[in-house]
Amino acid sequence: MKKSIFILTALFAATFANAQITLLHIFESNVSVTVNPYASIYGYNIEAPYFYESDQDSNNEGLILNLYEKDDFSLYKSVHITNIGDCGFAELVSRNIFTTDNKVCFTVTTGDGKLCIYNEDGQLVETLLEGGYGYNSYIVSVDGKYLLIVSKSYGQGARIYSLPGNGEAQDVETPSAPRKSARKVLKKDQVYIESPDHIYDTQGKMVR
Repeated sequence: MKKSIFILTALFAATFANAQITLLHIFESNVSVTVNPYASIYGYNIEAPYFYESDQDSNNEGLILNLYEKDDFSLYKSVHITNIGDCGFAELVSRNIFTTDNKVCFTVTTGDGKLCIYNEDGQLVETLLEGGYGYNSYIVSVDGKYLLIVSKSYGQGARIYSLPGNGEAQDVETPSAPRKSARKVLKKDQVYIESPDHIYDTQGKMVR
């Protein structure tokens, strides 16, 4: 028995000894897969739905966000937000937290100092703050609910927002078709059950 255990232990150790670190993919720019920027500092490491990278467009008047699949690193979608001026990066890239429609959403500080939420279709979801810079924002989970904390630099206070999503897509109920009703009718002193399709006698026999 001891000999068998020794052999298994040796094989197990040999497997790890031969394990290799394998290069999977190279991105041309920095990418992230966490919702919160500087997650190691905040301590809230929530996994993003995709690898993502963002930067200003060539005109410095908008933002381009690229989302990549986690399994094969292929491009899922490229989102171009235009006419927001000299802006920062896309942050808080998440799904079903800012909304419940299964679309990826993210925040961006625009050139005129607005903190805005956009979705993966490039649509403005909401403007949270206006007229300022130096926002630090991150998402936390408290008692099973997600909260957004937005603080200003230099100790100028913080705002806490409740968020509608729980990280999962909401079930969409399909309306059921209205049920066809039946009614009793009296014809020639005889009671029949009439439905939109057929007529039955009281014994359940189809008349027509």
